[in-house]
Amino acid sequence: MNKTVRSIVITLLSLTFLTGTGIVAASPATTNLSPLYPIKKAIEAATLAFAAPENKAAVQATLLENRITEIEALKLQIAELEKTQQLEKLKKTQEASDATKVTAKEIVVRANANAQNIADESEKKEVLDKITTSSQKIDDEDEVGEDVEDVEAPEPKETPEPKEQEESSENKESGEN
Repeated sequence: MNKTVRSIVITLLSLTFLTGTGIVAASPATTNLSPLYPIKKAIEAATLAFAAPENKAAVQATLLENRITEIEALKLQIAELEKTQQLEKLKKTQEASDATKVTAKEIVVRANANAQNIADESEKKEVLDKITTSSQKIDDEDEVGEDVEDVEAPEPKETPEPKEQEESSENKESGEN
């Protein structure tokens, strides 16, 4: 009986952990800077893999909306990092945003191709409209990004090293004795 209770408790705890992790990973605001992002991508890939051919474009349109949400979340992080001058994190966040935009553009191409498998014309039009709207948002993000210059770390100011000055003073003193 004790082993049975232990097994049930372990199973319930595992399910709770996995479900909680899955929910957090599946959150649209989870970006590729998050350690949970690979879980999110695995869930999305599985969802797409098991979707019927006529549903793949709709799933991809949803994935596209997720990428746009990620881009918007990264844009907010970038704005905050610019304010606080955290240049190293800012660079990584900009790179993550750029990578997400590339992924989103790839999804647009695949979703448009998969939309051709939708038999119902009204559903096809709805999915294609959704893809087009999302694609325009990505293009708008690119135009905004072109206006912002790359942030570079300021050049360090040169200051004389006190150690060298001390050594030269010691050499002078030892030569005078």
